[in-house]
Amino acid sequence: MILDIFSWSAIAILSVSYWFQIWRIHVHREVRDLSLIYHVLLAVGFGILAVTALMEGSLKFLVKQIATTIPVAVIIGQILYHRDDRWHDDVQSNCVRCGEEMEDDWVCCPFCSKSIDASEKNNKNKFENPDQAA
Repeated sequence: MILDIFSWSAIAILSVSYWFQIWRIHVHREVRDLSLIYHVLLAVGFGILAVTALMEGSLKFLVKQIATTIPVAVIIGQILYHRDDRWHDDVQSNCVRCGEEMEDDWVCCPFCSKSIDASEKNNKNKFENPDQAA
């Protein structure tokens, strides 16, 4: 009985954690930290396990796989939909070399590896268009 409660609780917790990720992406439209390959592999793995659970007749295992596969598939859709979205405010800095948006606490550009000094950090939005970067 207690083991069943723990199992169903784990299913709920796993599913809810993915739905929180979906909500976060929906609100912030930020997918830069999410790996498409990781989520595709996760969905494929969950799908294979769902088929296995179905073949074995394990209801708990099947529900768990479905409850996690669906939100992972939604996350994949969000990654594809929002992958070109800009995630920073207009007051964010841009790299002086490549023109990409920068976080204020970054010490180098993750796009071109240029080190950022204090004077460059204070230079907000130097480039309106990344193509203008030298």
